[in-house]
Amino acid sequence: MYSDKRPFCSLEVLGIYASLLGMQISYAVNGVLVGKELSKGLNPLAFIVYANAVGFLVLTPFALFLEKRKRPATVSLPLFGQFFLLSLGGVCAFQAFVLMGLKDTSPAFASAMPNLAPAIIFVMAWALGMEKVDITCVGSRSKIVGTLVCVSGAMAMSFLRGPALSQLWRSHSVSDPNALRPMENILVGFVREENGDPDKQIEGCIYLVSAVVILSSALILQAETVKKYPAPLSQSSITAILGSIQTAVLITILDRGIKPTSWVLDRNGIFTIVFAGISCNGLGLALQLWCMQKRGPVFVTIFSPVSTVFSAILSSLFLGDTLHLGSMMGVLLIFAGLYLVMWGKSQDRVTHIKISSQKGEDLHIPEEEQHQHPSSQVLDVKIPLLR
Repeated sequence: MYSDKRPFCSLEVLGIYASLLGMQISYAVNGVLVGKELSKGLNPLAFIVYANAVGFLVLTPFALFLEKRKRPATVSLPLFGQFFLLSLGGVCAFQAFVLMGLKDTSPAFASAMPNLAPAIIFVMAWALGMEKVDITCVGSRSKIVGTLVCVSGAMAMSFLRGPALSQLWRSHSVSDPNALRPMENILVGFVREENGDPDKQIEGCIYLVSAVVILSSALILQAETVKKYPAPLSQSSITAILGSIQTAVLITILDRGIKPTSWVLDRNGIFTIVFAGISCNGLGLALQLWCMQKRGPVFVTIFSPVSTVFSAILSSLFLGDTLHLGSMMGVLLIFAGLYLVMWGKSQDRVTHIKISSQKGEDLHIPEEEQHQHPSSQVLDVKIPLLR
């Protein structure tokens, strides 16, 4: 179980807070760097190949050192097949869709949209009989409402625009032609985009939602795979290199051979790939697992909005992205729904503990199951770019 019986100002607690904040900021910086390189013509599939290869090199030493006793000595053919499917869906297909969505939207959107995953996983696990739902239980009701709120937020992000947030800070004077419009005009303006291509924005959101659905399916498979291979760092390292190889094969097929132009990188591209591999897939994933083991997935989820806020600020400053009121309302709805789903999951755990204690059953929960159950996964921008 997650232990909270420690002084608030202990070095461990400070390390947890510093790690979570540092990870979220690095994810935001990474999203902006990748978005900038994509706008300059970087091949998204080539980025996946390079970034996951770097992630494999960074993550492997952690896996070999920290999971020496957890990692099974051999990998059976069926287990390797599961790794192959995980890398094909959770790395190759998922990351390709995310990068295409990032190219058509913004880093803030790409950061916020993956937080739909716990709600989608809940629905999938419910349909597959992996998740029990009791409508009379407050936890189940919270997860259902949270799922609906998440879906509403995703639709708002895709279709609502409204005034630019910068207008909210301008003068209300009639003489100011850029002043905030009357309320009735603002409400009408929510369904159209004054600048840019609205079809591209919607298309990008569809890519991101599709990516989250693919990832949710992969995480459900991962929840079963981790029972046979209880070494999450090693598993992530294996799927990273497999995904890199699969994507390289895909590029070769699409290009009908090896074309150097698809693989060329400039200095900024190399820096972006190295930064992504180290901060997101290597140190980021290791720190995330450590924080989840210490405080649980719900606590880690609380920090999810940090990367979205920083992504919005950085993309506005360095990429010239315009933030609109309607879209940001969708972001807030997604996070509200995320917290409802995760809170509902925590209530289910509390209810399970109470029932088990009344029956006198053993309450021990294996450490790997504490953070590997599919509906307890904490998702953020680090997973869209490097997993």
